[in-house]
Amino acid sequence: MSFSWARAASALRKRVAEDAARPREEQHLDDGQRASLTWMTERLPQSGVVLADEVGTGKTRIACAVVHAVLEAGGRAAVVVPHGLMHQWQHEARMLGMPYAKTFTSVRDFIEDAKSKTWEEIAPAPGATEWLLVSHGFRAPQVRQGRRPAEWRVALPSYVRAELTAQATRDDRRTFAGRLLDDPHVTTGRIASELVRQVRGQDRVKLRERLDQLPPYRRDGDNRKLIEALKDDGRLLVEDLLGLWLGEFDLLVIDEAHKSRGEVDVEGTAMGAVSGTVLARLVDVLLKQPESGQRLCLTATPMELKLSQWLELLERARSEIDRERGNQVIERLHDAAGRAAVAPDEDSRLDELCAAARDFAETLAPYVTRRRRNEDPLVQGFREKLPAGRLRDAPHPHRNVLPLRIGWAETVGERSPWLDVLFAAECMSQSARGLTLKDTADWPRAVRDAYTKLSAGHVSIDLSETEEPLHIPEPGVVDDHTRGKIARTAYWYRRLRVGRKRVLEGLPPVNGAELDPDAEHPRILAAVKEIEGWTLNREKVLVFGVFLRPLRLLRDVLNVRHALRAADASRPIAHDVHTDSALLGIALRQLERLRAERALSGRLAMGNGAEMRRALTDCHNDYKRLRRQVRERAKKPVVAWCTDPTLLGGAPVDRELEGALEDHLVSFVLDDFLATTSESDEVTHERFDALAAEFVEERLRPLLGELDNEDVDEEQAVLRHEALRALLEDDNGRQSVHARLLEGDTRWQTRRYLQAAFNRPGASPWVLIAQSQVGREGLNLHESCRVVVQFHAEWNPAVLEQQIGRVDRKGSLWEQRAQTWLAEGAQGEPPFIEVRQLIFEGTYDAFQWDRVMRRQHFFDASLFGSLLPAGAWERVPEGRLRELLAAAPSFRPPRSK
Repeated sequence: MSFSWARAASALRKRVAEDAARPREEQHLDDGQRASLTWMTERLPQSGVVLADEVGTGKTRIACAVVHAVLEAGGRAAVVVPHGLMHQWQHEARMLGMPYAKTFTSVRDFIEDAKSKTWEEIAPAPGATEWLLVSHGFRAPQVRQGRRPAEWRVALPSYVRAELTAQATRDDRRTFAGRLLDDPHVTTGRIASELVRQVRGQDRVKLRERLDQLPPYRRDGDNRKLIEALKDDGRLLVEDLLGLWLGEFDLLVIDEAHKSRGEVDVEGTAMGAVSGTVLARLVDVLLKQPESGQRLCLTATPMELKLSQWLELLERARSEIDRERGNQVIERLHDAAGRAAVAPDEDSRLDELCAAARDFAETLAPYVTRRRRNEDPLVQGFREKLPAGRLRDAPHPHRNVLPLRIGWAETVGERSPWLDVLFAAECMSQSARGLTLKDTADWPRAVRDAYTKLSAGHVSIDLSETEEPLHIPEPGVVDDHTRGKIARTAYWYRRLRVGRKRVLEGLPPVNGAELDPDAEHPRILAAVKEIEGWTLNREKVLVFGVFLRPLRLLRDVLNVRHALRAADASRPIAHDVHTDSALLGIALRQLERLRAERALSGRLAMGNGAEMRRALTDCHNDYKRLRRQVRERAKKPVVAWCTDPTLLGGAPVDRELEGALEDHLVSFVLDDFLATTSESDEVTHERFDALAAEFVEERLRPLLGELDNEDVDEEQAVLRHEALRALLEDDNGRQSVHARLLEGDTRWQTRRYLQAAFNRPGASPWVLIAQSQVGREGLNLHESCRVVVQFHAEWNPAVLEQQIGRVDRKGSLWEQRAQTWLAEGAQGEPPFIEVRQLIFEGTYDAFQWDRVMRRQHFFDASLFGSLLPAGAWERVPEGRLRELLAAAPSFRPPRSK
């Protein structure tokens, strides 16, 4: 059956109608998702489109329904996603009854998979109906000069060239083709033979001509010329070869399509200079589509820093929008919004703003669909019950976003050495204003970083120990004005180093402990106070930050304080603080702070450091005794999992893995036990069996289910075994820890595992700290958390939105509480998504937050229906409010009937 968009649209309409006819509890789609799909049945046959639904509204499920319709119409689809989101797409596809997708993360991973799986399981089949999941990072293999690369990195063009020769030439071992194919690299040779089948007629001649321009691969010879060619012109040829192998796609879905925007500098298939990001090259060069092929771009943030990014995204979608017309309406809205924000009480400016907004929406509407969270019936009902004021009139009435200001006097304190450090850093910043990059090129890096990052807690104590001074140029080398600036900057840099030295000298000597002064940075102390305000009230907290060192210190301080509170109450402690000199140093300082806060009333209310160590040791020993008791019970279920054919049955015996699984199961049981009972209780057999069953369903099956279907043969059992090994090798948290950190090195298996733990009510971790690049996309962390702390400033308002979107999603804890609040007559304090933004007043940090909030205005104007910044609405004449609200851009699809 040949594919047609008419058949795909018909299949999609049928799915929408069938889903709407089901009882509500059996529906896979909500009203808004069905409306979006109905809109797409009209638009996708004509043009590429952008699905720009807000974070947490279910874009993936909509896209899966479109892919399914393409498959039902006999077509092929490729979905390009960040690697960490592949499991989510497979899960959503299963919900809609779709077959599993073949996944492509890299050529290297494909070759590894080919060693243990059949070719039909993993290889593309261009002539068949199928869908592929392709990682954003999929690309031509990289080659580097200076070392002999693996054959699969460089040999593909030569194998294809050999396959294009006559049969007699291929069979003759005296020829280059015969020698190469006589003992081929199995996977590379198979890829070459498969893709050659896709090339016909004149295209074979053209491909051979391009291949002849590359030096051949020589197994035991010098391949430096080939490597050099593949780093430059040949890279495009390899991309084309991989594209031929993957085949053409009737539908190309690009998830997180806002990433790496821009065009790729290639002209047809000519060999020449190439440029562009990995994602841009993947979707614009490597992946092929027929003339009738369409694109569906998914993003919650079609613009991030400037309105013109709308056009970049629409061009990536290959929509039919007129570029010149698009530029006109975007510039008009940008100028009108800026002018009206300055004088929102002037009718002429408001007239132009309304007209520009309507023009913008009408021009983009044929190619964009966007549902907003505030269109959800629950959010609308919640808004109606709120009292008049700031939140009721906000684009997101259910989000309580508040700045958490770190003040100088109350936070740093007059006697704190930190006051001198931060004051000197800001004076240094002001002194350096106006200096060019050329003027500062020879400065030590510590100097360049100090004033921009010190308020964020990023610059380490090494700053005061460096021997690199800031040299002042000799007279005449630079002009007097510049020399004066450098001299003043050098003065304040010296003061900064002196201040950091005072911070060090102020730490008391302690035997067996390391005292890190940065653990008491004002930003960390302010964050700890805010976070504990929530966790002590049994609320989980999600923290986002940029710089890794302060995030690690924040984690350590939170864990140490949690351990001290537990030791004070003589409760078992999972974290062995007393064995780590760095944590012990933090504990000694935090013990003083907790006593000053009157937070300790038990064993640690009095006593010295030695008593604190004894208490920590005793309580940790209590925990270890509990572990030993529970571990004996854990052996039997773990053995059963290793023989269960739906889990690990068929995999080789691995005692180390079994021991690690026992550790994780015991921690899971004790975490629940200590959170819900007193230390005097015992873990009953019934409770243990119930928790063991929950562990399988919540932790093991979600991870293993991403690897294959339920029919697990011996080879698949080995793959599952290897995936678990990867998790357990990477995850050092075999014991329950109060605060955990997600960073760049955290493997995807551990991220999935931590996500499940964070989503479990009452279980550790209570605080999940994530580097922004790691945790802001792909992780659903909403089931047990509604509090977000933005620890570091960002430059991009879209990043802040993505962070909040981790907890503001369908089925979230907030939705559960909002439904309860409304059902009980909206009595008492309404629940919100609580967001706190740490802002260090009077520093570079405050400057950065101010800049991103200005950008937020244009972000809100095009995405959230708020044409004016928050502070301007109060000055708008009463009679113009309704008109402004009605004119705000909206790309909401009409509701399906």
